[in-house]
Amino acid sequence: MDADEVARHWEENAEAWARQARAGLDIYRDALNTPAFLAMLPPIAGLEGLDVGCGEGANTRELARLGARMHAIDIAPTFVRHARAAEIEQPLGIAFEVGDGMALRFADARFDFVTAFMSLMDMPEAARALREAARVLRDGGFIQFSILHPCFAPRHRKVLRDDTGKVRAIEVAGYFDRSDGRVETWWFSTLPKSERTKVPRFGPHVSTEP
Repeated sequence: MDADEVARHWEENAEAWARQARAGLDIYRDALNTPAFLAMLPPIAGLEGLDVGCGEGANTRELARLGARMHAIDIAPTFVRHARAAEIEQPLGIAFEVGDGMALRFADARFDFVTAFMSLMDMPEAARALREAARVLRDGGFIQFSILHPCFAPRHRKVLRDDTGKVRAIEVAGYFDRSDGRVETWWFSTLPKSERTKVPRFGPHVSTEP
């Protein structure tokens, strides 16, 4: 899997993702990951930062509210369009651009810090993205990122329940399997079942064009 394929998959899903995330369906981001990430973040007021893989810009805006001067990139143009629209509606001084985290279009030593909220694991070469982040950092700068732990995203994962519906165990398989990237299909767990017939799963979209 290369950057162009990753970009295509994210662009296909970006509109639905932005709409559902802004409706509060991404509870793991809003209630767990982002609060924990910000709690661990060093003071950034007055610093210049880059957010890599910014999505529709929600987390970048949180960084700006903490006083940082933010730039942000995402590989999906639709995400950047939504992020820019929010910036126009409520300006925080953020510059959003379409860009690839593995090939940053910024000069060396450009930023005081770089963040990546749950984005590195979706890049074909995370090590390359980290090298790029290090390149654009000034001396004494820092990188902070969050990713899925492999134990939560193996090839096979199933919740095992008893007859009453109580969770008894998590069944996993393929934990040590290697792959050249795979594309999963899923809904936000908070999407009501009644809505799942109306909204396609996130994942690869089948083209209807001839």
